[in-house]
Amino acid sequence: MPARPNLPCFALPAGLLLCASSAWAQSSEAPAATAGTTSPAASTSTAGAAPEATAAPAEAPAQGDAAAAEPTAAPPAGPTSPSAMTVAESPYGNGTHVALAAANPNPPPPPVDEGPDTLLDASADYAIGGMGGMSVLYTRFAHLNAVAVCGEGAVIIDHALTLGGGGCGIPRNIKAEQYGTGPHDPNDRMTFGYGGAIARYHFFSRRVANLGVGALVGAGAIEIGTWDGSGQDWQTDYAHKRSDAVFVFEPQVGGYANITRWLRVGATASYRIVGGVNTQGLSNGSVGGPMVGGQFQAGWF
Repeated sequence: MPARPNLPCFALPAGLLLCASSAWAQSSEAPAATAGTTSPAASTSTAGAAPEATAAPAEAPAQGDAAAAEPTAAPPAGPTSPSAMTVAESPYGNGTHVALAAANPNPPPPPVDEGPDTLLDASADYAIGGMGGMSVLYTRFAHLNAVAVCGEGAVIIDHALTLGGGGCGIPRNIKAEQYGTGPHDPNDRMTFGYGGAIARYHFFSRRVANLGVGALVGAGAIEIGTWDGSGQDWQTDYAHKRSDAVFVFEPQVGGYANITRWLRVGATASYRIVGGVNTQGLSNGSVGGPMVGGQFQAGWF
């Protein structure tokens, strides 16, 4: 079969030639050469030689279809395509997890065991303050009405928790002719004081009004001495002193108001629980008793 001038031709087995039209040679978008450009014998030979033509990468396909001659571009691998699923095969151990990793390239970190909730958080930056306070309270002591004067000082943690110490005493010496071991003297006088560690927690501490709950744990002493009539100094004006050490536990509750950042006032109530009283005429119940009064505190809250 004569070849067309200026057109590319390809040699096929059995001495046949396959020539493309000029339109097919110039653009792959144009229609391919029609089957009329080849003879029936050539078509038959082309169909029979398809395996060999396919094996040779330099030869064109047997049909004149231009679209078949050009390779088709593979679609890009999406998050759920098989190629995306096999990009990272091993980190998670199976294909299902690989598909999830490809769909979410930045997975959230694993949960951290933070432990139970606590009163104090070790990772937090707590505010530290301090205060000193004084109270005047009504109480009962040795079956009598009395006034107790108390003082305390503490460190304040995060505006709420106070840890410190303090003590209370009955400033007025009580007649004690009937208490203690003899010989008794009409000028015998008795005094009482105690102190210890104080812990208190203020609920709603950042509000103007707050509630404080705490306790004192410590020790005290009951002392009896004979007054010489010259003065009121317990160390120099009282002779024949006898002392009785006791244990004291005092739960406390109070309502407080923040006047300024450095001043707080409150009304408090407590109950003094005493143990170990050995003074004749007294008991644990007569030395212990309720306490009610007012308090003011100054410091940095």
